[in-house]
Amino acid sequence: MKGRIVYEVKGNECEGISIRYRFVTTISTDRDDFTTDQQTSTYESPDGNEFSFETKSFVNDQADQKISGSAVLANEEIVVKLKGDTPRELQLGQGIFTTTHLVNILTDARKGEKFVVHDVFDGSGDADNILNSASVIGSLKVVEKALEGENPKVVKAFKSKEAWPISMSYFDKNLDNTGEAVPIYEASFLLYENGVTRQLMMRYPDYELRAALTEIEYYQSDACQLDN
Repeated sequence: MKGRIVYEVKGNECEGISIRYRFVTTISTDRDDFTTDQQTSTYESPDGNEFSFETKSFVNDQADQKISGSAVLANEEIVVKLKGDTPRELQLGQGIFTTTHLVNILTDARKGEKFVVHDVFDGSGDADNILNSASVIGSLKVVEKALEGENPKVVKAFKSKEAWPISMSYFDKNLDNTGEAVPIYEASFLLYENGVTRQLMMRYPDYELRAALTEIEYYQSDACQLDN
C-alpha cells in the first residue's frame, strides 16, 4: 500500500477552524490493484460547541460512501443530525470535537501530563459513535535530522524545536472496555507547539501505515479581534 495525505487547516479563534483532509491510497494484491480516495471536510466553532462534517469515499473513482451532518454540544451531550435519504438525530452522550481534542492535548502536554483520556466525536465511519481516546505524552525532545522518507529541505524548519512524542489509542465507547480492550485504531507522532506533526504511524488491527512529511505551507494569518 502506498499513498498520500493532504491536510489543510484554516481559521482562528474568532472564526473557528475548518479542516480539509484527503487520503488517497493505491493497494496492490495478488489478484488486483485498486485505489481508494477519502475526502473529508469539517468545521468547528470557536467555542467548540458546534461541528459540521462531510466525508466522501471512492474506490477506483466510483462513489462508495457519503456521510454528512452536523453536531452540537448542549448540556454536556453531543447531539448529531445526519443528512441523506433517511435523516436521523442521535444523542451520543458526553464528548468533545476534534479541534478541541488537539487543543486539550497541547494544554495537557504543556502541564506535564503523561496520560490523558478524552471522549471524541470526529464524524468518522457512520458518524454514529463517540470514541474513547487514551493518549500517552512523552517528554519533549528535538529531532533535527530528516526521518525516513522526509524532505530534508522541509524539516530544516524544525531545527532546535522541541516536540512531544504522542501515542493515541481509540476505543469503541459502546463496547465493554473493562478487560484487555483492543483499540480500533492507533496513531503515534511527534507533536509541535504549533500543532504540526511529524513521524506519523497509523495502526489498524490488520496493518499499519507510516507517513513522512514531504511538504508544508503556512497561510497568512488574519487578525483576530476578541471582545474583552
